[in-house]
Amino acid sequence: MSAASFVSPTFAAAPVARKARVARRGSVTTRAGPKPGVDGVPYVATNRFVVPDKDPAVVQRLVSEIEKREKLMKTLPGYTSSALTSGPNEGEFSFTQEWETKQAYEDYMNHPSRRRSHMAAGVYQYLPKDKWSVPENFTPILPTPK
Repeated sequence: MSAASFVSPTFAAAPVARKARVARRGSVTTRAGPKPGVDGVPYVATNRFVVPDKDPAVVQRLVSEIEKREKLMKTLPGYTSSALTSGPNEGEFSFTQEWETKQAYEDYMNHPSRRRSHMAAGVYQYLPKDKWSVPENFTPILPTPK
């Protein structure tokens, strides 16, 4: 028998399933869930804005800017919904957007009309807590309250 035709019985057997790696130092291994905006899960972005002095004129400019953005969003593919809500404290607002895919959200964020829109002077924002939301350009950031 030639060396080329010899197959070791060890290698010819069916592959043996390897044990999953055990996490080290007490950490827990978790399986990644579906990705927002990719695996049929909507892509949701939330930004929180603050008008510290609660000036009604600044609040109205904030609401007007959000309304202009919603008008644009409704014309774009992949838009599902959006909502501007107030609270939990006076002068605080949350703007939540839902898109079918992350790409649809990114297309909106890169739209020329969206890129030219900015919040009014006197509007601040908290840095988004989740990794999906994007802070506003040119809007001052406040430390996120605990």
